[in-house]
Amino acid sequence: MERNRTIMLLLTITLILCTQFGEHECAVTKEQMEKTGKLFRQVCQPKHKMSDDVLEAGKNGVFPDTKDFKCYISCLLDMMQVTKRGKISYEKSLKQIDQLLPDDLKPAFRQGLEACKDVASGIKDHCDSAYVLLNCFYKNNPEFMLP
Repeated sequence: MERNRTIMLLLTITLILCTQFGEHECAVTKEQMEKTGKLFRQVCQPKHKMSDDVLEAGKNGVFPDTKDFKCYISCLLDMMQVTKRGKISYEKSLKQIDQLLPDDLKPAFRQGLEACKDVASGIKDHCDSAYVLLNCFYKNNPEFMLP
């Protein structure tokens, strides 16, 4: 577990440096994105008591309407800096898309972000907000990935 925390800390520092100070190319590969997603999952999954079966089904758009699942999604979106406690970080997300994603994924992620940027406005509970965002991203991003 200590190794995972160290990896997460290094990943977070890298993401922050790339998005805050990155004038150079910081893009990751799709394989690196999947590995990073697994690390995020390892952090959020035990916090919200999510089974592997439920999370694997989520990759195919099966999203249970439960508090644990909604809060798991909130945890992921916060770790990815897409949201902060349920509020979308639009400018930061755009910057991450431009600086971190491979060129072939950028249009789909921009499309999803643009379509969903206001969809959770007015929802006070951060877990409910994350769930609404997840459903919107799934419908509007053909390259959608759920860790």
